[in-house]
Amino acid sequence: MNQPEPDSKSEKRIRLKSGEKLLVKLFVLLLRCIAWTSRTEIENEAVVDEALRLHGGFIVSTWHRDIFFSIWMFRELHLTAMISASRDGEGIFQVMRHFNFSGIRGSSNRGGSEALIETGRLLKEGGGVAIAPDGPTGPSLAAKPGIILLARDTQVPIIPWSYACRGEWLLKTWDRHRVPKPFNRIRGSYGEPMHIPPDLPMDQIPAYCRKLEEAMRDIADDVCSD
Repeated sequence: MNQPEPDSKSEKRIRLKSGEKLLVKLFVLLLRCIAWTSRTEIENEAVVDEALRLHGGFIVSTWHRDIFFSIWMFRELHLTAMISASRDGEGIFQVMRHFNFSGIRGSSNRGGSEALIETGRLLKEGGGVAIAPDGPTGPSLAAKPGIILLARDTQVPIIPWSYACRGEWLLKTWDRHRVPKPFNRIRGSYGEPMHIPPDLPMDQIPAYCRKLEEAMRDIADDVCSD
C-alpha cells in the first residue's frame, strides 16, 4: 500500500537506526491491532466540516498523552501534524505517515518559529493541522502559547479533542501516555470550536491558554461521562 511522502520542509529528516525502525513497525502493528479488535466511535464530527466550510481550515488540539490512539481516530482527515524536530519526533511521524498524516517539524525547543510560519501558510491555503499544545516536553496538560498565536494569526478555529476507553496502559513517560488495551470500547469527541480574536494582544495570550485548557478538560469530562 502506498503511503504519503513525509514533509520535511522545516528541517532535514533524521535517519532512524534499524532498532528505531523496528519499533515504528511494532507501534503501527499495535495500533492496528487495538483498532481492529475494538469498537470505536467519534462524536461531533460536524464541527470539523463546518470549520472547513466557514474558515477553510482548523486546528485540532489534543493533549500529548492522547497522541497514540488519536492517530487512528484522525486517519480519515489527512491532517498535518507539528512534530518535534528530534529523534523521538521523527519516530512518531514515521508511525503517523502510515495513517495519512503529513508533518511539519518544529517545537517550542527547536525550529518552532519556522514551523509556526509554515503551518500558518498551510492553514491559509486550506486544511487541518493537529497540535499537542503541551508538547513536546510538557508540563503535561498545560497549553503553550504557540497554538493560540497560530489560531490568532490565521483566523481558523481551535477544535478540542479527547477520547475515553474502558481499559488502558499508562506509560512511564513525562505525559503518562495512554495506550488503550485491545478488545476495547473507545469513544472520541470533538469539542466546540474556540475562536481567537485577530487583535488579541500578547499579554492576553496566557489567559487564552487557560481557556483552552478548560475547554480540553470539558471535552474530556464529557466523553468520559457518557
